[in-house]
Amino acid sequence: MRGSAVSTRLEPHQTVNKSSSIMDDVTFIRLPEVKAVTGLSKTSLYALIKEKSFPAPVRLGPRAVAWVKSEIRQWAVERVQASRSAA
Repeated sequence: MRGSAVSTRLEPHQTVNKSSSIMDDVTFIRLPEVKAVTGLSKTSLYALIKEKSFPAPVRLGPRAVAWVKSEIRQWAVERVQASRSAA
């Protein structure tokens, strides 16, 4: 299903990596939703990713990537805060 969110639940014994805590719920969103949330084009998103200014996608399979919804939400909040403090 294109453009839909995918939710993944980790079991209590699974961790994302050694330095992070156990994640209860991760929701992945695909490119069309990321573009809708940010208002940015695919080209702009990937340019920001290259500059390390936007969260990188997670590889779901050989030809599929998605973004972690909470990371995109946090990026948007930071953009709003930066915009408001700069004014």
